[in-house]
Amino acid sequence: MLKTIAGAVIGEVIGRKSGNGLLGAGLGIVATRLATRSIPGLLLVGGAFAAKSMYDKRKERQRS
Repeated sequence: MLKTIAGAVIGEVIGRKSGNGLLGAGLGIVATRLATRSIPGLLLVGGAFAAKSMYDKRKERQRS
């Protein structure tokens, strides 16, 4: 159940940023599988997600 929720959240975020829901859904599935199969995969996906969030917040502050 957690895999489904994580895949939906990741896919929705990616789809919203890229403007394509199908691409977001596909990347969400891939990222969720990678994250749930290994600890290094979890660290990679989680780290990339955190870095992207911090990058977006920094860009938003610079625009304001």
